[in-house]
Parts: sequence; structure tokens; C-alpha cells
Amino acid sequence: MAITRCPNCQKEFLIGKETIGKCPYCEIKLIFRGENEIVEKVDICDIEKKVDEIISVEEIEDLDKLVINTIGLEKDISKIEEEIDRL
Repeated sequence: MAITRCPNCQKEFLIGKETIGKCPYCEIKLIFRGENEIVEKVDICDIEKKVDEIISVEEIEDLDKLVINTIGLEKDISKIEEEIDRL
């Protein structure tokens, strides 16, 4: 058994050998860290801002145009994103 602290509500509770669970107080789903694992807080707004900077490129490069035309999905951006994720 080990004591852990919820990153959401900051309350402490006991966990056993499980690696996945939820806080008994606020019920947020958690993955409990193992030995020598580093846990860091991330700024989601900063990540979203950087993603927006990447996707807000005004000029489409020739290679990108070729890919868009090859997969034939230039009208539907969500399908392009799905295809990129698949690749």
C-alpha cells in the first residue's frame, strides 16, 4: 500500500499495486506512477497555442499541395487530418 495525492483536489488516499484508478474524492481518472517515473504538470493552453501556430501557416508548400491532391480530400479538412494521423 502507498499513499498518493490527487493532482486535481490535492487530497491523499491509499493505493495498492494497481496502476490505473480514480480519486475517491473528486473521481478524476488517474494513472499511478511506477518506480523512477517522473510526473510533470503541463500547460494545456501553451500546447494548444503551439499547435495553432503550426497549423496556421498561410502558405501551403508544394509538397503539401501534392499530398492533398493525391489523397483527393482538399475540401474536407477533417478527412485530411485523419489520413495524416493514420500515416
